[in-house]
Amino acid sequence: MELTERNFIRLLCCGIFGSDDTIEPMSYWKWQRLFRMSLNHGVSALVYDGIENHNGDFGMNIPDDIRDSWKTNVKEIEQFSRNTTGSTANLIRQFQKDQLRPIILKGASMATLYPTPEHRTGGDCDILFLYEPQAAKADEWVRANASRVEQKDNYTLAYLWDGMMVENHRQMSRLTNIWLNRRLQNIIDKETRCCDSTYVYIGDIRVETPSPTLSLLMELVRIARYIVNDGLKLKQLVDLGVMLRTIGAKVDFVKLQNWIDMLHMQKITTMEGTLLMTLFDFTDDELPFFNPRLSSDATMPTTDLLTFNGKTPNEWYFTQGTDIFVSSRNPKALMWHISRAARYFRYYPLEVTTSFIHSFSHSLSHIEE
Repeated sequence: MELTERNFIRLLCCGIFGSDDTIEPMSYWKWQRLFRMSLNHGVSALVYDGIENHNGDFGMNIPDDIRDSWKTNVKEIEQFSRNTTGSTANLIRQFQKDQLRPIILKGASMATLYPTPEHRTGGDCDILFLYEPQAAKADEWVRANASRVEQKDNYTLAYLWDGMMVENHRQMSRLTNIWLNRRLQNIIDKETRCCDSTYVYIGDIRVETPSPTLSLLMELVRIARYIVNDGLKLKQLVDLGVMLRTIGAKVDFVKLQNWIDMLHMQKITTMEGTLLMTLFDFTDDELPFFNPRLSSDATMPTTDLLTFNGKTPNEWYFTQGTDIFVSSRNPKALMWHISRAARYFRYYPLEVTTSFIHSFSHSLSHIEE
């Protein structure tokens, strides 16, 4: 890693995990680049916590105007988090009042595990309704009370409520491969039916979340999907690290390993563990799902991760000209997806293959005459 990347990772580790590595002096341009990297990866407030912890260090020569911009950004993240927490609590209260069973997913419950919950950059509010009658009733309420309602697919209803984007889900997570997805849905169904409920507080509202073991599996699956499809941000990897160091003792790792084997995720979860070890100094003792026999050089995934710029080329639809030939409307995006599929095929071949075919078919469906 070059200087900016080293300082970026050290400040992030200090801000979230409390590490105390030395910060090296940098030029004005490099501090600007580090700030942009923290924004692209959704970890700017966490990196700023590291900056505050290193105040007075010889290497902490951050220019005043960049520090001021950073501080303003952190205040905006904190305000957004407070607004989202209040809106989420009110929405959950409304659903519970209607005798529904909302299960909070991802961001809102994840933030409760952070040392400073308001410093986790948030996004949409994700709510799961496990059973169809409850999901239908919740969707009916949404259509009557929310705005910008959009049925994104058969399993997700998106809408705006109290200034907050929300998604109601009928499934906790999905894989593109039909066979693997069927196994994943069976795992989720059995775990949510047989295990005691887990709860967190969002504001003053007690709300259900998936069990620690299932939550960790969902995070491993989510990271795998980002790696395969859109590119991974450090924000998602930090979430995984925070989970392991806060609720890891509550995880049934024997059950988790059985699930990983069922989903054929051994190689990609080992790669996720390798990234935690390479970037955040995790040990293999903290990563029971890490298989040293399947471990490989982390240079390629680490480089991909650190060069992520938030501009994934998703649009690669096809057009048909006056002749019979069809061409991509965005050849760079097409080559990006082909290259990514080739690089990560060995880590999760079944899902990489079906995900690429699904994206290709979706692009063909948008052919314009």
